[in-house]
Amino acid sequence: MAEVDWIIPSFDSDQFLFSCDNQDLVKLGVKSFGISKKLDFYKDKILTNKFLESIGIPVPKFFAREELIDEKKYFVKPIHGVGSIGVGVKKGFEIKNAVDVTEYLLQEICSEPEYTLECFCYNRKIYSVCRERIANKAGVCTKTRIFKNPELQKYAQILAEGVDLPYIFNMQFMKNPVGEYVCTDLNLRTAGGMSLSYVAGWDEVSAIANIMLEKDEQTFLLTVDKDIEEQYVVRAYEDIVTKQVKERIAFDLDGTLLDSRERHKIVMDDVLKKLGISIETNDLVPFKAEGHNNIEWLISKDIDEKTAKKINAEWISLIEQDTYLKNDSLYFGAREILEKLSKENELYLVTARNNKAGCLKQLKNCGIEQYFKEIEIIDSCKETSRLKTEVLRNYQIDCLVGDTESDCKAAEQAGCKFYTVDYGFRSNFFLQRIGVDIIPNLDILNSVL
Repeated sequence: MAEVDWIIPSFDSDQFLFSCDNQDLVKLGVKSFGISKKLDFYKDKILTNKFLESIGIPVPKFFAREELIDEKKYFVKPIHGVGSIGVGVKKGFEIKNAVDVTEYLLQEICSEPEYTLECFCYNRKIYSVCRERIANKAGVCTKTRIFKNPELQKYAQILAEGVDLPYIFNMQFMKNPVGEYVCTDLNLRTAGGMSLSYVAGWDEVSAIANIMLEKDEQTFLLTVDKDIEEQYVVRAYEDIVTKQVKERIAFDLDGTLLDSRERHKIVMDDVLKKLGISIETNDLVPFKAEGHNNIEWLISKDIDEKTAKKINAEWISLIEQDTYLKNDSLYFGAREILEKLSKENELYLVTARNNKAGCLKQLKNCGIEQYFKEIEIIDSCKETSRLKTEVLRNYQIDCLVGDTESDCKAAEQAGCKFYTVDYGFRSNFFLQRIGVDIIPNLDILNSVL
């Protein structure tokens, strides 16, 4: 029998059996790429979740049996499971009646798509590439979008700073019910879909081989420490690139895709009525279109500043309530234009809302959520422009389409192109005064990009 110099465990059960500190292997002179026996948190998924949460990596909310609500749905997966075997969605009463909860992790339901972050760790520094699952078979990805995701990489870096990790591992992410990334799984081994990333330029296998051959650091990091072009890969008889993205286009929501001007007026009417103040509000939206705000409009109606601020505070507390959101409507042709643009471009939604659940419900009801690769709902506050800038930079957006000076500022600071529609919250006169590029409709975006 030939002598073995290296062993690379490929399943979780093998990781502890062929651990890197297994003394029997050491005596045989066999080096293992496995994990250390000391990583007790990796022995089951409940321990893993609790550990990740303790070091600041967000995970889906998980439940004990007594916390389950009979008619509510939960995601169920084996504590010692592999791939997608044994996972599923069940209602609370089904779990109580048919599932041995001691063998399963009970979690909140997260939304697709699922992202696999393939990581290479060297000297506690993380190099990574991200795969968005578009299609999978038997728990393994078969069609994917390959790209860099700095936001998810920072979670892998947090893990690397406190744990002795193997060179190759992967983390899986989805978004929870409020649209935030959560780590749904940690696999301290190679990923089943790693060949998909390989054809896109991510070569962790060569990196491992060069380490085994004792090549210098600069040589083996060349295959993982590099920019990866965003692209699509499908697993057929071979792994091939099927599509490259033309532009990454971000859209604002209110005033760009969604007409919410009537909501502004209706809420003001209700607040004034509640306070017993009689003012005609037909000119509110036109007044704000020239760059003004609610308080300035109220003062122009001979309302004292103190009362104006009180009215505005009440208006802000109501403007995103679900009852009022029902007054919004999708601009004519917006859905068709998004469908057309999504065929050659990556579309993102970047909007400021405080009622995130209400916003996601609106997108679903309007039938446009499927056109966006990412939906980022940031806080509506004084820092909105800065927060939008961070999102635009994170996704390396090429172009932002919005309707206000705040959108324009975010695009300028992020270094991307900006176009404003001429039917949003600001008038053409105001937009021309601040010097932005105005387009009469979204349909001409393809010709100007």
